[in-house]
Amino acid sequence: MKLLEIRNLNLWYGNVHALKGVNLTLEKGEILCIVGESGSGKSSILYSIMGLLPENAEVEGEILFEGVNLLELSEEEMRELRGKEISMIFQEPSAYLDPLFTVGVQIGETLTAHLPVSGGEKRRKVIESMRRAGIPKPEEKAGMYPHQLSGGLKQRVCIASAIICEPKVILADEPTTALDVSIQKRILNLFRTMKEEGRSVILVTHDFGVVAEVADRVVVLREGRVVEEGDVNRVFDSPKDEYTRMLLEAI
Repeated sequence: MKLLEIRNLNLWYGNVHALKGVNLTLEKGEILCIVGESGSGKSSILYSIMGLLPENAEVEGEILFEGVNLLELSEEEMRELRGKEISMIFQEPSAYLDPLFTVGVQIGETLTAHLPVSGGEKRRKVIESMRRAGIPKPEEKAGMYPHQLSGGLKQRVCIASAIICEPKVILADEPTTALDVSIQKRILNLFRTMKEEGRSVILVTHDFGVVAEVADRVVVLREGRVVEEGDVNRVFDSPKDEYTRMLLEAI
């Protein structure tokens, strides 16, 4: 079942043609990895889905979520979807977190924006989401401010915020880059659990090791174009595009 479908997506930042006729699909209960060099347009796909493009961006095509074209929704309608149906884990957590509020409050805001919960239930869900994201001593960390946490912990706070409403789709922009190997493993296991629960993940990464670990399918992006797409085992065993072969050989 196609949960998300992108059709002929074109994106311009001023005179820069960032995405060029991108087509891809995301099935229910699937982990799709998008790989490519820096500047290939990987993150731009996620921001297009979330409707978080800068003002100078122009976008054409269709982004269908459960049959609804997200590009035709109002900002108010997109706010209803963000966090509840589709969540994003941003690459740079410091830009996402507000330095004036504790991380527990910020994670809880995502929940109360979409679901009516009491104070006690809210606290319980915040702590549970932090625990699932691999944050040690979540009861203690919930009362801390972003500047009191390491880069890796801040990234895990963003993950906790993204999963607290149990969205159908998680968009993850290099979510394990700042994490050590043991925590990275825990986060990848969390993505597998989401898949088993019927949720779907689009994971942007430059790390083919991560792709091999969790992906069902992989999309290879180069200069804003999809140059290869397919089952992860097929792409690893017999890549069709020379660029894909080059990336694999560089591991």
